[in-house]
Amino acid sequence: MRFWPINLDLRCSLFLAAVALLAPTTACRAEGAMPAPLANPPAVPTFEKLPHAPLPKGEFIGWCGDRERYLLATDGQYIDAYDGSTKISAPSPTGSRWTQCGADGKYIVFPEEDAGRVRKFELEAGKSAILATFDSRSRREIGMAFSPDMKTLVSDQPLQLTAEAGQLRTIIVPGAVGQPVYKIVWSPDSSKFFVAHADTVDVLDAQGKRIGGGKIRKLAGVTAGWFDVEQRSLFLFLVSDDIQGIGNLVRCRIADWRCVQLKERVEQAAGGGKGLMGIVVPIDRPKLPDDDSSVPYQRYAAELRDNSFRLLARQEFTRAAGQTSPQLYVSPSGATAVLSWSLTERAKCPDAANDKCQPGWILDIGTAIK
Repeated sequence: MRFWPINLDLRCSLFLAAVALLAPTTACRAEGAMPAPLANPPAVPTFEKLPHAPLPKGEFIGWCGDRERYLLATDGQYIDAYDGSTKISAPSPTGSRWTQCGADGKYIVFPEEDAGRVRKFELEAGKSAILATFDSRSRREIGMAFSPDMKTLVSDQPLQLTAEAGQLRTIIVPGAVGQPVYKIVWSPDSSKFFVAHADTVDVLDAQGKRIGGGKIRKLAGVTAGWFDVEQRSLFLFLVSDDIQGIGNLVRCRIADWRCVQLKERVEQAAGGGKGLMGIVVPIDRPKLPDDDSSVPYQRYAAELRDNSFRLLARQEFTRAAGQTSPQLYVSPSGATAVLSWSLTERAKCPDAANDKCQPGWILDIGTAIK
């Protein structure tokens, strides 16, 4: 095999071309010792930047069905139902924390502890019916929760159904000494529910058979909780400081009951549709007195997060601006949220139409989750 000699000029040209190709590579490798800074992630929007309408005055009680309706407590005795900013109900005779709406948003169900009855109330017509009775002499308050499809009622006391109840099924989950029922929450598809006691959580199927659960930290009551999108775990808000009203948000796998803390120092948490949730956290850390009195927080942050706990929207509130105790609730559809707060005497409100002079907003959160 013969090798033909390469022309000298050609060899020089090839050498220079190779050097030219290697030079930027070498430079890049040298710079690689100190990586170029990543671009800052896009800032999450504040709630005031999202489309919103004024929230009517009243304390938010809960969502009413799957059509963005909601309940507000107007005083200590009555609640009203709203569709957007429009009231759609006659005042309903209840102030019970166990009040629920039917899936169609046309009626509510609630216990009357003094009379030992469970009542169904049609919001627009004002008509009502008794669905069940119970013995209120031994213990005044009853714990109960209807399944979202309104076919099953879970209670911590025996119930006697009336003819008005129709085909309603009942499941009794009695409490025990030192282990009263604090919370009963159904999954959105009515396939399972959980019962929170003082230091345990039981997860049961729609027939009342236990399918999971376990211990929670002592002296940390379940204030709120909901199922994740896949219904394989629970989000639980565990209040450990009753004086300051704060606790931890944890996620617990149902089958093997393993819990992971997602956020500490949470003041409010609530789950909604599409795996979305609203949480409120105090930002400052006030110096607490030696006695049992509480100290108001000066700064809060309200946050919208998804099922993976990714932050989607956030806004801060300060007592100096006259806004305190924000609360954030996502609707069952995941399309709307209610953001409410309290106004102090420091709030400067010359114009009631001003956003900051309102008690809260009805938010269109669709743009925040895209």
